[in-house]
Amino acid sequence: MKTSARPLAIVTGASSGVGLHATRALIDKGWHVIMACRDLEKAVAAAKAMNLPEGEFEIAHLDLASLASVRAFHAMFRTRGKPLDALVCNAATYLPQLKEPMRSPDGYEISVATNYLGHFLLANLMLDDLQKAAAPRLVTLGTVTANSEEFGGKVPIPAPADLGDFQGFKDG
Repeated sequence: MKTSARPLAIVTGASSGVGLHATRALIDKGWHVIMACRDLEKAVAAAKAMNLPEGEFEIAHLDLASLASVRAFHAMFRTRGKPLDALVCNAATYLPQLKEPMRSPDGYEISVATNYLGHFLLANLMLDDLQKAAAPRLVTLGTVTANSEEFGGKVPIPAPADLGDFQGFKDG
């Protein structure tokens, strides 16, 4: 199938979990996916284990903890001259048991750098590319705090979600 005729998505953190399964689902729906991952060997192994079909995806290096890596990924994408239909911001680091903070190459706490700053920069850099699509999508995922089996899901900050009767949405 010709890549340029299919919608193109970038999925961060596509080497495992929700990102890998999102990649599979997008491919199954006819999308071409760039798996943007920090660990390329892990991504290759995951794609093979998931039996992702050759030619339906690419693997590209992206370390969201490094703002230089985010900028390099964006520059690499731009040189390809391909339109971008969807950016799925999924990658995250989750280290709740650390006793001392880890720092990113830029000096930020590692989870803030990866989970927030890296995706914020990536999304901002990719906005021009997304705006060229007929139906652009920018999706942000978060999974750990929604899972009560995970440490982060057991901490009620804020209190467990109670969306009520949605009256506020009705009222506008």
